[in-house]
Amino acid sequence: MKKWKKMLACMLCACVCVSAGCGKNAASGTTGERQGAGAGDLADASEGGRLDNFNLDGTLPIVKDPSKMQPIKIAVVVGAESTVPTAEKEMTKKIVEETGIPIEWQEIPADGSVEKINLMLTSGEYPDVFWNGISSDMAVQYSDQDVFVPTEELIDRYAPKLAAIFGQHPEYRQGSTMPNGHSYGFPYVEEMFGLVRTPGPFMINKAWLEQVGKEIPATVDEFVDCLRAFKEAGDLNGNGIADEIPYALEFGNSGLFGSYDSFYFFTGAFGLADSICSGNPMADHLRLLDGKITFAATDEAFRKTCDFFHGMYEQGLLDPDSFAPSGTGVPLYINKLAQPEAVVGAFQCWTPRDNLVDVSVREQYVPIPRLTGPEGKCGGVVNFSEMQDTSMVAITDKCEYPEVVAALVNYCMDPEISITLNWGAIGYTYIKGDDGVLHFNLDENGEIILQNGWQYFSEQRSNTSPCRGSLVVLNEYYDKYADYTWDAVPILEGQKANGKEECLAEIQSVPKMMLTLEENNKLSQIYGTIANIVNAYQMEAVMNGTDDAGWDTFKEDLKAAGVEELVNVYQQAYDRYCSFAE
Repeated sequence: MKKWKKMLACMLCACVCVSAGCGKNAASGTTGERQGAGAGDLADASEGGRLDNFNLDGTLPIVKDPSKMQPIKIAVVVGAESTVPTAEKEMTKKIVEETGIPIEWQEIPADGSVEKINLMLTSGEYPDVFWNGISSDMAVQYSDQDVFVPTEELIDRYAPKLAAIFGQHPEYRQGSTMPNGHSYGFPYVEEMFGLVRTPGPFMINKAWLEQVGKEIPATVDEFVDCLRAFKEAGDLNGNGIADEIPYALEFGNSGLFGSYDSFYFFTGAFGLADSICSGNPMADHLRLLDGKITFAATDEAFRKTCDFFHGMYEQGLLDPDSFAPSGTGVPLYINKLAQPEAVVGAFQCWTPRDNLVDVSVREQYVPIPRLTGPEGKCGGVVNFSEMQDTSMVAITDKCEYPEVVAALVNYCMDPEISITLNWGAIGYTYIKGDDGVLHFNLDENGEIILQNGWQYFSEQRSNTSPCRGSLVVLNEYYDKYADYTWDAVPILEGQKANGKEECLAEIQSVPKMMLTLEENNKLSQIYGTIANIVNAYQMEAVMNGTDDAGWDTFKEDLKAAGVEELVNVYQQAYDRYCSFAE
């Protein structure tokens, strides 16, 4: 191992001299053996026969004779719904059978996994590879401690399928490149036509509209008029109880991809679209305009949206529980949707199919179009990426054969392997049709057929696959290799009706970027206060309206809390991100 690391350092020095400081490694400004780890042996793959037992050109099996090597120890985080040992799952058995790689799986229970993994890393008792569980932030945290092996050159040499994907989608390579110029791990990418880049569908009750003689609204004023009609009509659901709620949301709760606080659906109608997203929370309220980061909550559009909602509040059109956080992360109105009759006129959530349990109620709702306002259109884009993790598979410095792991990742980049690793094995989640396409194994009601006594799809998925790891599912795979995910179809259709495609074309979000440890620490110190100031102003302004003095104080409080520092951190990160473009 020491010999290997010394060779890496020597080869890196030679590479830097030849390239005269060009490329990612030269840009990193780091020194020491760990710089370029995984690169030195690439120039001399044989190294005394160390790699003679392997097919590293994409040929299967990857390992010619498994008996000639110790198993690679791979840690995998498993959820409570996983009851089948990882080594016995259909996809892990397939991986071992087809690649020949001997693997010793080390399971880490999902409950408390972050703490467990951090303890492993700090104690030095960690495996050769983490299959999952290493977040981008963790990779940054340990990037200067010689724990994780840089992977950019491993990808270029031993994972050509991933390298080709990076070539087609350079934003993924940029997004996984750390400030020192290295990548520490292999990514998880799940493209679903931008599913995670906008909130869940914003819905309105069409049956109620018909009862009050209204059409589906096209403007924000028409939307309010419909809500007013819902309030005045009385017992629209016919249950004899005055339980109708014109419009429900939860202020200050973004939920999955900004799906619960639909306040932000309206900000673009008053000028500048704003957004929040639990998947990238410290980038909340940031917008990218002509290459410059701005904090959208200090724009007049935010104040005007507050006044717009204040008008609805004064008329009694908002659910009173909108101002009462549930404390569970799930808004109080979500439970109200799962009633035998409709009680909410308009709402936004991630999975209306699941939340509107009763089919007869579900059929009453239709997506609201992209409403036009006085200074623009509704809708927004969240600061997130379809590359949801940069280091899903991470190699540690204990791994004797990082080239083999890179070749394994290359195997996982096969479209069919990526798809079934993500959603479950053939014969369970999928049936392969005569057309060669993987079709979801659905019953006559369009629900997934569960086997082995499993009650939920999540159980079947996690018991047939180690779930994710490094994989890539691209938009062009749908219909060519597999069906679009069956339960996501109504989400995407609702988003499109909300104006998703227009929003993605017109609104430039802040990409999900790798920050330095110092940048992350700075944001951690200031972001909580900034978020609290915005949330408090939002609720106060919605209930009581705005005035110039309060608006000025709000902006002054944000400045004192460090909002300019936050913007500067992200501007620096964005400029660096752009510098990694090839």
